[in-house]
Amino acid sequence: MKIVKGTLLRVDDRRKGSFKGIALRDFDTKKEVFYPIAVAQKIEVRGLNTNWFEGEEIPCRNTLCKVERVK
Repeated sequence: MKIVKGTLLRVDDRRKGSFKGIALRDFDTKKEVFYPIAVAQKIEVRGLNTNWFEGEEIPCRNTLCKVERVK
């Protein structure tokens, strides 16, 4: 699936849970290993050792997460 820069996304990550993100640049989910996504919600996203806050880029590996566009 091709994602355009600025698209609001719902990310379901096996390790970080579900959160809203925004695409930082254009990318294709079939070709990228790590998706360029930043957190787009007021509530922090908690990982095992790291927390990400609104506006921060968050690592999203294609094998560990699923993304879909928010309408």
